[in-house]
Amino acid sequence: MPTTSRYKIDALARGLEILSLFTIERFSLNLTEIVTATQLNKSTAFRMVSTLEMLEYLERDPATRCYRPGLKVLQLGFAALNSLEISKIAQPYLKSLSNETGETTNMTIRDGADILYIARNPSRHIISVNTQLGSRLPVYCTSMGKALLIDLSWRELFDLLGEGPYPKLGPNTIISLDVLVSELERVRQQGFAINDEEMATGLISVAAPIRGPDKKVIAAINISVAGSRISRQELESYLAPKIVDTAHQISSALGASPQLTKK
Repeated sequence: MPTTSRYKIDALARGLEILSLFTIERFSLNLTEIVTATQLNKSTAFRMVSTLEMLEYLERDPATRCYRPGLKVLQLGFAALNSLEISKIAQPYLKSLSNETGETTNMTIRDGADILYIARNPSRHIISVNTQLGSRLPVYCTSMGKALLIDLSWRELFDLLGEGPYPKLGPNTIISLDVLVSELERVRQQGFAINDEEMATGLISVAAPIRGPDKKVIAAINISVAGSRISRQELESYLAPKIVDTAHQISSALGASPQLTKK
């Protein structure tokens, strides 16, 4: 296949070449590393990354001056997400869990300070929040959001959410960073996250993280229940082990080693 063509747009090709530099092993690059890898001159490389940053394909960390993939890459990645069939791989496990418990099961990924629903098996029961595929909810007051945040440092959490106060959406909404940090430590220790009327009155849920082959949390799943039908104690003793076990199964199906899924 010819390497050049009269239809080739050099600027577009360079921009895509820069984006292709970012991998699991090299998730963050500074300008010098980009210049070295692409062999562009520094001025051209800076204009390219600045344009990609302006269009939200790259984002720059002010502290490290490094670039990493931005929101638009994530949106483009939805096609890749579908092609990798993460939600399709997870769906049989979630459907089985929903059938076993009679409750709603969901799967989300994190998009900035929101969670984004990519799989859902609603039960026949009416719950307080009407969500569907593509729905977004705040990451700080949802069980899946907390499961998705467990690997973030204090600084990363602060940069993402600030100190608070956060909007209070339910009777028990966590509204400060300090309380959230303490809650995330609890989630790490027990392996699951609880939402006890933090998002809405009468809604409780339990979630667990999904990890990929690189150890990173890539998604979260939960069981969502009306609080009038189950107590928090029952949620923790009966449903939590089931969601954790299902999360381990999905993580393994996505290529995580058994040791990583138990993290």
